[in-house]
Amino acid sequence: MNQFFGMVFLAAAVLAPAALGQAAERPYYQGKTVTFFINFSAGGPTDIEGRIVARHLARHVPGNPTIVVQNMSGGGGVTGINFLGERAKPDGLTLGYFTGPYNHQMMKSSTLRVDLMKVPFIASVQGVTVCYIRADVAPGIKRPQDIVKAERFRAGGLSFDSNKDLRFRLAFDVLGVKFDYVTGYNSSNDARLAVQRNEIQYHDENIPGYRGVVEPQMVKTGMVTPLYYHDVIRPDGTMAKSPDYPELMGFTEVYTSIFGKPPSGIKYETLKAANMASQNLNRVALLSPNTPREAVLAMRQAFTQLAKDEEFIGEAKKVMRFQPRFEVGEDGEKLREKVLRAPKEIIEFVQKYVEEARK
Repeated sequence: MNQFFGMVFLAAAVLAPAALGQAAERPYYQGKTVTFFINFSAGGPTDIEGRIVARHLARHVPGNPTIVVQNMSGGGGVTGINFLGERAKPDGLTLGYFTGPYNHQMMKSSTLRVDLMKVPFIASVQGVTVCYIRADVAPGIKRPQDIVKAERFRAGGLSFDSNKDLRFRLAFDVLGVKFDYVTGYNSSNDARLAVQRNEIQYHDENIPGYRGVVEPQMVKTGMVTPLYYHDVIRPDGTMAKSPDYPELMGFTEVYTSIFGKPPSGIKYETLKAANMASQNLNRVALLSPNTPREAVLAMRQAFTQLAKDEEFIGEAKKVMRFQPRFEVGEDGEKLREKVLRAPKEIIEFVQKYVEEARK
């Protein structure tokens, strides 16, 4: 009997470390469900892109969790951001896929209640916005340079403190264009429909919405004329051509072609700062504050692998009309810090400029 129990104890001693090792190696996300929050409504560019990302992401997350997509629109995207920062549990099971979070922090939006420097950064996707206007705006807009001839028109946005609204207002002011500012649309999808109804005459969109809907349904039919894409700004402040829109010019190019010299002044400098924040960090994946480090690293690993996934890249090119360029983890955090380091005079100007629009 003593020999028998000795063998049992020996076997237990051998198996116990192996069992503990298996428990320690169990992926954080194994057997779990992740809610993938999108901060704009269904059908818009953020939603189109986000759902493609969500569809392919799970197989790259260690443990292969179930991913469920939910839309939480409102406040120019701030409603979803506030939910992630204030109410989501710190368990890594709520992933935000947001448009424009750092724009709101850079602009010190009054509706943003979350310090995004305390929200775990996972990845970002660069994106470039195309501006378009109805071609029948008097006296007729047939080419980008015609914008300075336009009679007063209605330009539609999402919210007073949305970076989208800020940028088109600044661009029109720099150009000296007369327009009526209309805001409060829940998404670019809603604003696009308003353009089609001639409720407003101007809007702008990122690549999925522009390439997927605006170009085939509105540009090719002659309803709208693309004006320019918002400038792609390098960290050193110089301009770069967008590889996503080889057929279009950037804002500064169009301005220069009209006036014979590049723009200048505080509004233009503010526009450049806003473009850097929006283009480089167009879409951002974030987890809730105080999420375990293990979960953060697992999600970063997943986005790193997603960027190499040929099936994902193929669908992205087909539906989104471009190949997403990700910044992941610490590299993205450095970019975030650089983008948010706007001069004090620009921040003060933005706050005043936004408040004036509310009156």
